[in-house]
Amino acid sequence: MARLWLLVDRRALLVTAVCLVVWRLLDQISVIDIQRQFIERRLELYSQPGFFAAIGPNSVIFNAYSLGTEGIGPYVNALIIVNLLALVSARVRDATDLRRWTAALALLLALGQAYGWTVLGQNVGALPGAMDWSSRLFVCIQLTGGTAVMIMVAGALDEFGLGFGYGAWILYALAYVAGGVHRMAGYLAATPSVEALYRPLAVWAIFTVGLTVGVVAVALAVRRLSVDGKTIELRLLNSGVYRPPQFAFAVMFLPTVLANYNIQRSGAQWFVANWNQYGASPWLDAAYVVIEATLVMLFAVFATAVDFGTVRAPRAASPHVLRLAVISGLLLAFVVVATPEAAHFTSIAAGALIEFSGFAVAVVVVVVLTVVRAIEGYRTVVPLTAAPLGIP
Repeated sequence: MARLWLLVDRRALLVTAVCLVVWRLLDQISVIDIQRQFIERRLELYSQPGFFAAIGPNSVIFNAYSLGTEGIGPYVNALIIVNLLALVSARVRDATDLRRWTAALALLLALGQAYGWTVLGQNVGALPGAMDWSSRLFVCIQLTGGTAVMIMVAGALDEFGLGFGYGAWILYALAYVAGGVHRMAGYLAATPSVEALYRPLAVWAIFTVGLTVGVVAVALAVRRLSVDGKTIELRLLNSGVYRPPQFAFAVMFLPTVLANYNIQRSGAQWFVANWNQYGASPWLDAAYVVIEATLVMLFAVFATAVDFGTVRAPRAASPHVLRLAVISGLLLAFVVVATPEAAHFTSIAAGALIEFSGFAVAVVVVVVLTVVRAIEGYRTVVPLTAAPLGIP
């Protein structure tokens, strides 16, 4: 740590701090059209006395109804889409400013996502039940504006701060860190005694530390091959840690999103309640987990195949790449599916449920590792190809 502190540019550190402050302030500004009655009900429901209520998960009561609701998410998704297009299309790859096109696509995605948010907001009573097109558009523009601010913050982080081209990913990863801190404070505030959390906290710490060490080892692991008298290196984690799980999550969650739009129907309500890994039916829960893990592995192979197909690599390396893709897919499935399942039931057996996300741990660890190595001057952790946009 002392070495890193000496290597860090103090001005870049100050810019980074300002960017983080702006990021957190967005959660304090609620959407203007939120109904007053809804605000009053939320205050009555979540208002708690004491110090921990000020830093717990309910300290930012309206973070789900604020300008920062969408945050940097649409931009991250746009990075993924543009990166895939750049890998398969030479015309896109040769574009002069991919990031400008990425930002434009991100705003379009944010606008579409904001429309869906207005529908869900009406279902929970946060927005008026009857909205004309102008009112809905106004809310959508507010949420899209929040994403636009986040894109600007990420750009400032890259150009003047400690982003190193990964500013958006840093903000994305920090959202998981902030959420984890709030949840942990909430557990401490809600438990009848600190002693009651000793064993659950120990379980959470063991899984977090163990998975952190494992992800670091996997992210840095490489396979060296001798091909035509040359030594080449292939990463073990060829597919990265973001794309395969997110693709799998999107496929698994799409039916739930569609059901939420028709939540008044009894069939949709049953589906929302049961289509997850912790529903009422053990068999359906097991099927959900198996399908999700399988999708993660398949998408890992797909992402690796797309990346490797754009590289002028020796044909003799192809079988090794395929094997590494399957291994990385299995590892990702273990990290983002199997490990959270084990942590869930283990923490319950220890006395209290403490949420654990293997995906969040993996993303945060890889982003931190990327920034640390960038500060130290090493080659950053990137996918198999030298992608035009950095994707952890």
